[in-house]
Amino acid sequence: MASVVPLSGLVIFLCLLHLCVQGVQDVNTVCLAKMTQYFYDNVQPKTGQGADAQYALSIYVPPAHCIDKHANIENEFDKDDAAKVKMLLQKGSKCELCTKPKNVIASRPVKIDEKTTEHSEHVLLYPIGNSLMDKLLAKARDQSCVVFYSYNSPCVKTCLQSADNIMEGLRNWINKRKDKMNAFVFQEIWQKDKDKDLKQNFKTLIR
Repeated sequence: MASVVPLSGLVIFLCLLHLCVQGVQDVNTVCLAKMTQYFYDNVQPKTGQGADAQYALSIYVPPAHCIDKHANIENEFDKDDAAKVKMLLQKGSKCELCTKPKNVIASRPVKIDEKTTEHSEHVLLYPIGNSLMDKLLAKARDQSCVVFYSYNSPCVKTCLQSADNIMEGLRNWINKRKDKMNAFVFQEIWQKDKDKDLKQNFKTLIR
């Protein structure tokens, strides 16, 4: 069961399974669910207490991986590369096109000072024009599917509403790939946003 919101040629699916997608072409949510499960099983970093840690990852893959439920993501992002990304994230480092096909970027939140942390989504999307996402898009073929994944949904307070929001970074991505296959996916609703009107707030992601 899902709520589907048309948005300037894009679609946001708000799903009970906490899988949310944004894309300019039809994508198969079953494919994306399998992909996120693979990320969880093979990449998911942990906190010092052993809990799942927030991180963001973007990958470009052939379109079949976003529309054909029989496609195997391991053919484009094998377990050795996934383990390498996980190791880097666990150490607090970034993956800057670090896989053999150079098709993945990833980051955990980055501590700027005692009071400020740059969120993982922001790390990948900025600075516009020279971000890790820009470098990924420069390598992605027009016919590829670009998936942006965040373990937790973008937080309303910082990612959507603050001066350090991620909207311009997301628009930069979509504008560079108009009419191409793109998907924004997250696995869990950020715990502090579970009582908020996410359907309304997520309308601001891409306008």
